[in-house]
Amino acid sequence: MLRKILFPTDFSVHSEKVKKELIKIAGCAKELIILNVLDNRIYSYADSIDTIQIENINIMVYLSKIAKANLNKLKTEFEKAGFKKVTTLLLEGVPFNVILEAAEKKKVTSIFLGHQGANAVERMLLGSTAEKVSRKADVPVILIK
Repeated sequence: MLRKILFPTDFSVHSEKVKKELIKIAGCAKELIILNVLDNRIYSYADSIDTIQIENINIMVYLSKIAKANLNKLKTEFEKAGFKKVTTLLLEGVPFNVILEAAEKKKVTSIFLGHQGANAVERMLLGSTAEKVSRKADVPVILIK
């Protein structure tokens, strides 16, 4: 289960908790893949926004630069903690879909995710990324609160 771990992160407080737990098991795992997904749903309102404005704002480029820096920082921390092989992935799409696709493509043996514990109404109406991944993944998913 710990041969090849996928750690999807949004760099939140919840992801920080997962990082701390992963560091504890660094000597047991062989490989760690750190994934950040740039949620492309911010463009869902593109029909009502002038394309010139979107090009000038260049949101995804800005977010990508921040994410790459954060991923590199995490990679260094995990390597120092004792993970033998650490790679980073920065992908774009709907987070839960991208996480599931990456897990399958990279043939991971487990997924470690932060979970904020949405209330019952939020779960019923929306569902969290962590819940969707845990329900649909073909490998064990460890949710850290």
